[in-house]
Amino acid sequence: MDIEPQRLRILQTVAETGSINSAADRLGMSQSAVSRAMQRLERAVGLPVLHRQPTGITLTTAGAILLAHADTVLPAVSRMFADVRRCLATDDGRLSVKLGAAPFPTLTPFVRCAESLGIAQTSLLVDESGPRLMELLESGEIDVAMLRRFPELDPDPDLPESLRQEVIADQEPYLCLPDTNPLAERSAVDVVDLRNEHVVLPQPECQPLIGHFHTVCSAAGIRPRVSSANSGSAVTALSHALGATMITYWSNVGREARRTHVALRGTPLGASLVLAWHADGPLGGELGERLLASVRAMHTAFLAGYEGPAHGAPDPTRGTRAATPPARAHDPRWCRARGRSAARAGR
Repeated sequence: MDIEPQRLRILQTVAETGSINSAADRLGMSQSAVSRAMQRLERAVGLPVLHRQPTGITLTTAGAILLAHADTVLPAVSRMFADVRRCLATDDGRLSVKLGAAPFPTLTPFVRCAESLGIAQTSLLVDESGPRLMELLESGEIDVAMLRRFPELDPDPDLPESLRQEVIADQEPYLCLPDTNPLAERSAVDVVDLRNEHVVLPQPECQPLIGHFHTVCSAAGIRPRVSSANSGSAVTALSHALGATMITYWSNVGREARRTHVALRGTPLGASLVLAWHADGPLGGELGERLLASVRAMHTAFLAGYEGPAHGAPDPTRGTRAATPPARAHDPRWCRARGRSAARAGR
């Protein structure tokens, strides 16, 4: 019998909430992932562990026995990993962790959040692709990742149960277009308004956005002209050179002269910034939760720093005209670029 500790943690949460859906919400997992974990636990035990009824879920006798032992086993496992993490500490007592992140404007603040908790990065891997960062996290090449997902369009990932995913913040899409474009006079546009636009997006191997954009346009019955580039910074350069439109999720950050940000409404292109890590890895237990809280607070403070007249606060009657562009919140000394992705703050 081989039972992963994370499945016992999931069983605890299901027992506490009495519902697969509620347990999934609390754990930051999908409903299907929680269900699969319970099915695998039942296969390992050889007996049902849950009574599934219309009024809710209760434990079987086997499930109750497992839960009673979990209350003893899981604290012991946590202490074991704490001892192992102490072995990973650097000479100055800081925990050594491999970081991964997309090249967001919050990249450097993210690193500083980790450092403020006594985490010493042994490496920082920068990659534009959220799915690729998740693959690297699964394989153990990195210990924690900050990335973007598209909840309404990305397929439900079949991830290890030990992998935690928590939302840092939700983001809405904006068009970044020349201020001479007629759409720049609006406060928001619909997808159908893009039928005659030229849009520049990252190539599929960088981000899934271009595929999602085609899906949304097809559903709306339009076929705008689309060009692609191999990184966020290349998308920006190409859109400027062509006088074209691009999509951004940072409405008040990095605005440039003669460019306007206009909300793209009524689409499933909304995104979530996500922090992901292994619950049984170096950031297991309280440290992962503390990093999550720190990154959430950092993100809120970072965006607040771009609000107000000094940075061209959005006018509710029209798109946001660009003021003098703020300095990029990125220090290339932190980065180790991967593949063709540019190690700089991008979209």
